[in-house]
Amino acid sequence: MILNFKSTPLITRTGRNIEAYEIHSHFQTIIPSRMIEFWKSYSEVSFENGVNIYGLDIAIERNRLYEVSTYAPEYILIGDDGGGQGLFIKKNGDLNVYYQDLGALSLPFYSLNIDFFSWLEDDPVIDEDNWTSDELDLIDKVKVYVVRKPIEANKFMMEIRKLFNLKLSIRDMREKLNSLPYLMIQDITLMKYGQTIEGLNKKYNCLEVRNSKNVILISPEIN
Repeated sequence: MILNFKSTPLITRTGRNIEAYEIHSHFQTIIPSRMIEFWKSYSEVSFENGVNIYGLDIAIERNRLYEVSTYAPEYILIGDDGGGQGLFIKKNGDLNVYYQDLGALSLPFYSLNIDFFSWLEDDPVIDEDNWTSDELDLIDKVKVYVVRKPIEANKFMMEIRKLFNLKLSIRDMREKLNSLPYLMIQDITLMKYGQTIEGLNKKYNCLEVRNSKNVILISPEIN
């Protein structure tokens, strides 16, 4: 396979024979013929902007590492953007490019709405200018406040310390809960921790999340 790259990526050619049955067998699905030809030709393609497209052997290893078949069984991880976003194609589908945080594979995936090879040849990038406001909120660094006394405060403190690896002692946390609102966590993303925060609010109904513009994204239910 010959690709006409707009830029000049670092290319490593495949150094072994790869057969279609090996690919189909590993991923337990029918892979489009163009993707098979790509893996027969390339073992890795890396761009200056950080985008890295995997050859077959790396793809197999990374899909195993991130447990894609468990957390996102409809997708195959084929690369990353160098900043924590995985690049995917969908099983039994076309070659549209999807992306998702590699630490949050259980969340909905987002589509670039472009064919993989068209995207690959034209300086591939996940362009934030094309993202919706909801998608931008997912990658924005947010702050998490405790805005009301949590239900079962002791259980709440133990659980949130464990989930976010907080260094505060229970005693310090208890003192801060007496002076609300209290900034408990900052510089995290909803893409990685949104479901965790929603789960805590279902149990304890006390957390509020604000983005970098101080807009409230998550808040407790009003009793």
